[in-house]
Amino acid sequence: MKSIQIVIHCLPREIDQLERICNSLREGYHFCEDVNIILDVTLNLNSHFTNWENSKIPKSFFISKFSIIGDLHKDVFEIKFEVDESEKCLGINDKRRNSINDDTEADYIMYMDLDVFFPNTSLYMLSQLLNTINEEYIIVSSELVKLWDNSWDGLVNKYYQHNSFDYFKNIDPYLSNKITFDNISRGELSIRENNPIKFGGGWFNVFSKSLLKFINIPNSLGPYGVDDTFVMMAANMMKEKGYEVKQYILEGIVCIENYSCSLYKFNPYEGFIDDISLKDAGKEFKYKQKEQAHQNFQKELINFQNKI
Repeated sequence: MKSIQIVIHCLPREIDQLERICNSLREGYHFCEDVNIILDVTLNLNSHFTNWENSKIPKSFFISKFSIIGDLHKDVFEIKFEVDESEKCLGINDKRRNSINDDTEADYIMYMDLDVFFPNTSLYMLSQLLNTINEEYIIVSSELVKLWDNSWDGLVNKYYQHNSFDYFKNIDPYLSNKITFDNISRGELSIRENNPIKFGGGWFNVFSKSLLKFINIPNSLGPYGVDDTFVMMAANMMKEKGYEVKQYILEGIVCIENYSCSLYKFNPYEGFIDDISLKDAGKEFKYKQKEQAHQNFQKELINFQNKI
């Protein structure tokens, strides 16, 4: 049985979204039950992002709820829940890098953002693919709705190819199941290859462990910024060098980023926790992280080019 380690970074204000994601994964798991799922989640409580002394809700509330979410699903999934109050995990790069390097026994690693909505049939189709292939270097991605620019069209479901580039901003993310149900009804679920490789962060992307171990996320990229772009470009560089790297698309399985109903618009903890990450100080901290990543990006690509 193949195993997938689902890697998630969670801030306090996202705790309810984590609960939603875990519930959705459990619903989807019962469609297949022929993969082993490891939920690898870090709850980031460090003081760079939250001033607990000025918060009405104590950190103990979030620790308790985090623990309950894990306990609720431990009969179905392997639970690797960690609370971080230090600087071990300051951002998603840290979380993904730590998970890649923790000597996991999983066959695959999935990046999962907490603002993504995915249909409950996703794990079924994913497991069907993973249990029929044995390639060393693969990436599996879902389809998306229209977004950003034409370079993403290889990931866009055919019924959304003619929408405007800002379509993703207004679509109801709760439509994910309905869209995929319609594709199932039309008999339009299939697998296709995508070339060149293209993906965006934590939108239900799955990587063979061997690929991420080989590419990794360089320490110099810091805790946040362009890690997905680095892996994507490195994977394409490998293809150009003759490595057998493939990206499979779950055609008809459409995931949607929660833009229209986001936590920036509907934040239940606003006024209850002093969320530095949403203030100028937090934005400046994140900006410096991204600047570090951008400054070292090209150098690390050259290092990888020399490696292969």
